[in-house]
Amino acid sequence: MTKAPDKYSANDPAFDAKHGILKNKLGLTDERALLHAENTALIAAYDKAAMSYSETHRFTVDDVCRLHKMFLGEIFEWAGTYRNVDISSPSIRWCHAKFIKTEMERLNGLLKGATPLSPRLPHGEIVAKVAQTHGELIAIHPFRDGNGRTARMLANLMLMQAELPPFRMEAFESAEIQEKYFAAIQDVWAKAEYTKLTALFAALVPEH
Repeated sequence: MTKAPDKYSANDPAFDAKHGILKNKLGLTDERALLHAENTALIAAYDKAAMSYSETHRFTVDDVCRLHKMFLGEIFEWAGTYRNVDISSPSIRWCHAKFIKTEMERLNGLLKGATPLSPRLPHGEIVAKVAQTHGELIAIHPFRDGNGRTARMLANLMLMQAELPPFRMEAFESAEIQEKYFAAIQDVWAKAEYTKLTALFAALVPEH
């Protein structure tokens, strides 16, 4: 769960400056309680998503919004809609809010070209397609919160289309994996370079 940067906390209606968390439909004001609610919602969203999409489905950005709403719709009013404020993480300023729609339209083309993922494709090609679409979605960061978790859910659905095992949730809790992942995302954001991210995903996803 990402808190709003200080420069936005004063004028962002979604941010509860008093408690330092995002305003939510559950009325929660404690960060740990909100994170627990999000974790519970994420598990339920995975179950629902797995039942909602077939191995022949061609994903679009509408599906990305739908997945985000499956995940956070019971917690945040804005779930499934693009953010209208600029946000950043350490050393990265994500796509400006005014450019999100344009960038998501570009991502839509990537998704349509990459899916459905056939299990007949070579492992390296499957992983490369997943890494590129994942990296681009992360670089855009279209939502106020929950971007990484939604992007990983989409990546897992794509892997399942190709009859490959999904990422284990706990894999990204490893300090070593996190360090490699953030370095890879830096490359995507700064240089549109996917080599590190593809290599990391290849290591995390065993072949058939």
